[in-house]
Amino acid sequence: MTPGVVVAILLFGLATVALVLRRDLVFKLLALGMINGSTVLLLVSLPRAHGTTAPIGVGVLPTTAADPFPQAYVLAAIVINFALLALALVFVMLLVERYHTTDARRIERLVREEEER
Repeated sequence: MTPGVVVAILLFGLATVALVLRRDLVFKLLALGMINGSTVLLLVSLPRAHGTTAPIGVGVLPTTAADPFPQAYVLAAIVINFALLALALVFVMLLVERYHTTDARRIERLVREEEER
């Protein structure tokens, strides 16, 4: 295993633990961002197929060129996950504005109290 793969696995595990154990919504969003970053790091760290070269260059034969799809997929994943995290942060800001806390359990309790009324 390459060092990048090991770091990606460790980051993924750490972020998953933080996502489960932390009650603060902002920390949960940071953990989701770390999970995203670790998966991108894993995909970038995986070695390309043996005997292939970069698809851009002079004299590159189509049979020996690496497939550019994984890089395009990773770039699209980065953009989509950034947009999702930004939208989730807006929702957290709305929750904080309404309930004056970022504690997930306290927000759940306040929502249940509103439903009981």
